[in-house]
Amino acid sequence: MDNSIYNLLVSSNPYVEVFKETMPVLIAGMLLHLHYKGRITALETLLYAFSTEAYTMLKIGPTFTATFFVSVAFTIEQLHYLIRGQIYIHRRYLLLLVLPAISSFIIFFIVQLYKDPFYYPPGKQSAFYMRPVYFYIKTYLPLFAIGAKLLQDKEQLSFEYYTGVMKKIAKFSFVIAGLQIICQFLIHNDSLGEILGMQHRYMLESSTSVFSMRVQALFGEPKVFSAFLSVSIPLFVRSKEYKMAVLSILMGLLTVSQTFWINMLSAGITFLLVGRMQSTRLKIVSTLGIIISLFLIVNESKNYFIKLYAKNQNNAIYQLVFKRSVYRYDNEIWQKDNVVMGMPLQRDMELPVVDFLRDQPYLLLTGYGAGNSTFIPAQYFFGQMNYESRLNGVGGHNLNMRWFYILAEFGIFSLIIFFSILTYTRKNISVFQSSYFAFIWVCFFFSQIDLFLIITALLCAHDADGSASPDPVIYQLKHSY
Repeated sequence: MDNSIYNLLVSSNPYVEVFKETMPVLIAGMLLHLHYKGRITALETLLYAFSTEAYTMLKIGPTFTATFFVSVAFTIEQLHYLIRGQIYIHRRYLLLLVLPAISSFIIFFIVQLYKDPFYYPPGKQSAFYMRPVYFYIKTYLPLFAIGAKLLQDKEQLSFEYYTGVMKKIAKFSFVIAGLQIICQFLIHNDSLGEILGMQHRYMLESSTSVFSMRVQALFGEPKVFSAFLSVSIPLFVRSKEYKMAVLSILMGLLTVSQTFWINMLSAGITFLLVGRMQSTRLKIVSTLGIIISLFLIVNESKNYFIKLYAKNQNNAIYQLVFKRSVYRYDNEIWQKDNVVMGMPLQRDMELPVVDFLRDQPYLLLTGYGAGNSTFIPAQYFFGQMNYESRLNGVGGHNLNMRWFYILAEFGIFSLIIFFSILTYTRKNISVFQSSYFAFIWVCFFFSQIDLFLIITALLCAHDADGSASPDPVIYQLKHSY
């Protein structure tokens, strides 16, 4: 990790930093102990771990969280079952397992036989061939192990059970977020705030107004917390817990994340405008089409909104609603158009990748290979904080817009395959579940909620008792235990 970024993330208190570094292992250990003792299900174990990713082992890497260690444990367990012949992988899902390998092999042939568009920092050319392997073992394979584990725990394949766990986590997160606010504005203790899950860089953004503080509870980022709240609100509304739904919206506002606004817009369109459509896939495509159309309209009117914000920038509500959006759309300082299909892309994340793919359009078919974003030439990041890191080959690209992430890493054909396989639903799915699943897919377009996509895909593809639908399952134990 680049030193300048690392210094921004770590605490100034060494004891707090030690606490934060050890918490992922402690939390994962506790959750796995409770799970294997039969106290909590695999679903709870995963979601509880996900909701504590504010604690991470930064000295090793920002992805070493409780979720990572839980996923490793489940992966080892499932590999053990696979080696012993107790589980099988259906050929339909075997295709998903081999997609990264197919993409990587094609890229290797392109580089060797046609054209090499990548940049290799000194001494790191061999890493171009090893990173896909590292990505597959560390990131991709555990997702399938999670799916296998969830299918083996029949109790959790109930949508009602999932709803109960989500609401429980949401209510706990409200308490933690409230304590963060108290700590920041009444106690004024940064060390305590970090122990409670706040990240150092978001404290630097805080001032005397609560609207300038970005709460995150114990989630990895404010935008991740906002995404979680987004997918929880429909569950509260369905259960007629309207006070909790309103509180979720308030907390979502305090994350000061554009993800929350977009997801709320998505929820309104999915549940209210297209919710009666029979096809879940049609709901997804229709919602995205409407959202992109609205973005195009906003882009055409952006000068009006920028001027409106300039006149009212001292107003707390305008800061809350417009500040980050204006920053994204305003190119007067940056002098570079970052708008694609009306959507303003992050200049240090999605935009460099888009520019690279524009210059190498053939990569849209295959992607640039799993984990190979590190080798995108550094000039595409010129002017950004991570430019020096890119020159040195430090850091990769974990794009928040996950549809675009799949497209960039694996190519358009892989995206189509992912979509067709992971949008399958059983025939007796309810209207609400179909709409909720479509909503998750739309949120997945904008947010890094891979875990929620896997969980809801399994919930919607299988009956409430955990029995397999007529369509093949991802994994299935040949015996129960």
